[in-house]
Amino acid sequence: MRDVAREAGVSQSLVSIVFRDAPGAGEQTRERVLEVARRLGYVRDESARSLRSTRPLSIGVCFRLGRPFHDAVLEGLYRAVAGTPYRLVLSAVSGSRAEEAALDDLEACRCGALLVIGSLLEESELSVRARRIPLVSVARRCDSAEIDWVVSDDEGGMDRAVAHLQGLGHESVTYLSCPGASGGENRERAFRKVAQRLGLVGGAQVRVGGESEEEGVRIAEEMVAAGNVPSAIIASNDSLALGVLGGLLRHGVGVPERVSVIGMDDLKALHRPRVKVTSLCQDTSRLADLAIGRALRRLSPAEGRGTRPRGTILPMSLEVRDTTGPATLGKRPGGA
Repeated sequence: MRDVAREAGVSQSLVSIVFRDAPGAGEQTRERVLEVARRLGYVRDESARSLRSTRPLSIGVCFRLGRPFHDAVLEGLYRAVAGTPYRLVLSAVSGSRAEEAALDDLEACRCGALLVIGSLLEESELSVRARRIPLVSVARRCDSAEIDWVVSDDEGGMDRAVAHLQGLGHESVTYLSCPGASGGENRERAFRKVAQRLGLVGGAQVRVGGESEEEGVRIAEEMVAAGNVPSAIIASNDSLALGVLGGLLRHGVGVPERVSVIGMDDLKALHRPRVKVTSLCQDTSRLADLAIGRALRRLSPAEGRGTRPRGTILPMSLEVRDTTGPATLGKRPGGA
């Protein structure tokens, strides 16, 4: 700032006012200072700024690499934090880096709050961290009073998906689960509950799926080889649905002429130009807005941490596209 002040012919305190966007500098002076800063390549030291501040200005985000849903939420978080004095600090979970290590790094960076997308940790461990630092769980509901959370309504979404298939005449529906994913058990439980409520118990099956297109291709090929292709398939995520779609088409099983396929999450990055998959849509932008809003309230001195449970459930919509159609009459559900 001394360099910028000397070059612009103003005091260092005036440069500080301009950089903080505080009142006290005329418009022409402000523009001159910013132009000099750009020309000199000045970059503000955010770590030093945080240390000088009376409140933390960083929000830590823990996410998983290779998850399109996490990427979509991150994009929404950056939009939600724009225009605020806060910045995001990212810490990734990968095959070689545990979630605990990712969260430890965010705490070491003195983040004021943590956003955890799709956590797989025990809730008791999240609660311990939440007692030290405000924590918001995204895409996973928590019962702990210390943790805020924002999730999508899996049961309501599943109700829409199954009802849509029933309306098309489908009586044999297989759900491909993903038990290893955050919320995987909740989605499977929602399918079983909805199938029973809508009277689809006899024709409803659950099969372990996965998170990748490769796993979807494998499952489709196994169904075809065994002659056990259902009338309709609901996949626990869009990547899995795309793999199933590709595997069925590769073996001449028409979609939706023979089998209807529904994915979950409706991630635009996974759309294909030729075939658009019917999908249950999570509003990732709204999830991100709510998560940032809850973090900012927890960072507010007037709000504090509180002790009551704080959570929001967002509805899911069904986007009907190319991969669902009327059940084929006169064909046994198991025949390919």
